[in-house]
Amino acid sequence: MFGLLLKHPIIFKALLTEAQSTRGMMQKCLKYDKNIFLSVLSVRTFLTRSIRLFDGLVQPASFLKPSKLPQSLVVRHQQISKLTLDVNTNVRNNVILYKNENDRYFRNIRIFAIGQLFGWSVLALYTYTPDFLDIFTTDIKLKEFLKKHLFRLPTFVFSIFAGPVTFGFMYATCARNVKYIILNKGGKTLSLSTYHLWKRKSDIINLPIGMARCTSHRTDVGVCIPLKIKNRFFYYLIDKKGTFVNPSLFDHTTG
Repeated sequence: MFGLLLKHPIIFKALLTEAQSTRGMMQKCLKYDKNIFLSVLSVRTFLTRSIRLFDGLVQPASFLKPSKLPQSLVVRHQQISKLTLDVNTNVRNNVILYKNENDRYFRNIRIFAIGQLFGWSVLALYTYTPDFLDIFTTDIKLKEFLKKHLFRLPTFVFSIFAGPVTFGFMYATCARNVKYIILNKGGKTLSLSTYHLWKRKSDIINLPIGMARCTSHRTDVGVCIPLKIKNRFFYYLIDKKGTFVNPSLFDHTTG
């Protein structure tokens, strides 16, 4: 076959020319494919960088690992902390921190408490009879005794407990609801005023700042803010419907 091609140079030249043209076409195709490949690679690199940049700015929320706070929120928190630290409590005069002027409501509670105590006491007085002592002085059986006093005895027992319990609950509600919180001159002590039934017990004067602390912040969810005073049982209640006259001083002294 190779000898035949050498004997006929025209055929060999034609084949060589065709091979060269085929090679040129292949080079063009490879060059074109290379340009396409480079273009696709450039687009892929751009999209990858964009996705990475977007992922760095917006991170998906996770229940197991909390996402980082945005820089603006961090700066804002630092500013609020700085303002809280910069609060000057050395006031020249007495300053009202909080007030809840709701005298009518608590006056009605006082009237209701006294009315309940009086009403149940009268009912207990009229239902009482000396025959209730027969269970201790005679040989009457318990079944016969309960049958004899089927209505009067339960009413008497219920009246004895209902009046004092209702009055005690209303008394505690008024005694533990804060009316005023005042920062005294100099900023070292506080004065509290409550809706106590007895006026002489409604004020707590010259209480050191460190002895009164709220167990929750005033912006938290809830109707009242519990206020704990050292060396005193139970909590005092600060109604959120009241007015925080000086919120920054309130947060710094009792928050």
